[in-house]
Amino acid sequence: MRKKILIIENDTDIREIVSYVLEGEDYEVTAVNYGPASLFSEYKADLILLDEWINLKEGHMLCNEIKQIHQIQHIPVIILSTAPNIEAIAARCKADGFIRKPFDLEGVINEVDKCLSANNLSVV
Repeated sequence: MRKKILIIENDTDIREIVSYVLEGEDYEVTAVNYGPASLFSEYKADLILLDEWINLKEGHMLCNEIKQIHQIQHIPVIILSTAPNIEAIAARCKADGFIRKPFDLEGVINEVDKCLSANNLSVV
């Protein structure tokens, strides 16, 4: 069964490019520009790619909310950001990984694969 990825990114171009690339890697992708964490369980995602600079709320705050909602707290979250301290931001909000913008698409694929593999190992 194909793994499902939810992309939360306010930049339309980035959303479309990352979606296209991950779909080419046989992932099922849903991409949105924002949404309340309480509705994310509806997507039944296996992984969330979350932009740090979304319009209505900083990504790390949304990540904190995700990690507190019982139905979705197990879903790995990868933060995407241009912030120079993205590694520290990701650690503080308990994200499972981070991708520094600008990024190369191979790096995105590798980080997604790594997080999904690590998540599968911890379930076994």
